[in-house]
Amino acid sequence: MITIFKKDYKDEGGTDGEIRIGWATWDKGEYKKRSIKWAYPKGGKISRGSPEVPFDNLVEMVLFAMEKGELTQEQINKLRNALREQ
Repeated sequence: MITIFKKDYKDEGGTDGEIRIGWATWDKGEYKKRSIKWAYPKGGKISRGSPEVPFDNLVEMVLFAMEKGELTQEQINKLRNALREQ
């Protein structure tokens, strides 16, 4: 991934990392395909193994998690509020 945007993020377990958006690894320099990932630390550095996810897949993953009851009501409310603001 070639990072375009990033923000600090700490997961529920307190692990520091970053949420990154950028040109996807599979884009091959065409600058057409973007992805998102949580860049988590491993051995004191950001892991190169942090998986990237295409945005189409990200939406389906969130919907599937919601469908299977994996998201808390607080998380669902956060999504709803964010979508309303758009």
